[in-house]
Amino acid sequence: MKTIAFVCKGNSFKSIICERFAKELTNDFIIVSAGTNPAEKVNDDGAKIMKAKGLSMSNYKPHPLDELPQNIDYLVKMGCAVECPFVPAKETIDFDMDKYPANTFEEKELIVNLLEKKVKEFIKSITK
Repeated sequence: MKTIAFVCKGNSFKSIICERFAKELTNDFIIVSAGTNPAEKVNDDGAKIMKAKGLSMSNYKPHPLDELPQNIDYLVKMGCAVECPFVPAKETIDFDMDKYPANTFEEKELIVNLLEKKVKEFIKSITK
């Protein structure tokens, strides 16, 4: 089975939310997420926004990059204005999310909606 890994800095908001959306969309992949400097827990606002969409984040927690599987088929970076250490993958995609501020609840809602769209398009593109 192929693996998709979503990565960012803290793995508390963008990448872990992408993991959650992807797991709703397909059972054809192993789907994981991790961060270069993982936070202690999922972002509270992100969890609230996902709950409003009917998707619980209660069983999710941030992970470090060294917990990623060895054989990654698709590495999806968030951008996050941070350089990732080398993570071997067959294909690397950048969602380029560093240009979107996430300071307010409203900004985070916009980001979650954009990530939902990006994940749907990505999954559709690799499952044709």
